[in-house]
Amino acid sequence: MNKEALFMQMDVVRSRTLYHLAETTEEQAEIIPSGFKNNIRWNLGHILTVQENIVYKFSGEKLYIPDYYPSIFANKTSPADWASQENIPSLETLRDQLQNQRERIKKDFSERLNDSVPRPIRFGEGRELTKVGDLIAFTFYHEGMHQGFINALQCTIRGNA
Repeated sequence: MNKEALFMQMDVVRSRTLYHLAETTEEQAEIIPSGFKNNIRWNLGHILTVQENIVYKFSGEKLYIPDYYPSIFANKTSPADWASQENIPSLETLRDQLQNQRERIKKDFSERLNDSVPRPIRFGEGRELTKVGDLIAFTFYHEGMHQGFINALQCTIRGNA
């Protein structure tokens, strides 16, 4: 796997996520418009949490996100279910974590991209992600999908839909 190309793509994708974050206020990050299940803050935390799980957990490594993040940002969770707002990270915290995650993944895995993972991710019959680089590359698809949700949320909140 071409390390430079993979990490250049990671930088492009994460830069777009950080751009969306910079264009969002704390107040806007809380709004769940009609027709949406989640808000911008949830999507940002979800991107962080899922990439951490896919890259680190499936590679057999320790996670660097707070232990409670999966309970608020995993699939099938919603800010509507958050019993308390006291542990919900600020946009500044999420920005720092998203920036640090990108650099940490580069540092931790740049020499391991072709290593086999102990827990491959399987998609249907005969399709699986078996290498560290494959896991990292897959997260770009996921992140881009949630960038689309964030963009739709921003347009709806600002009345530009």
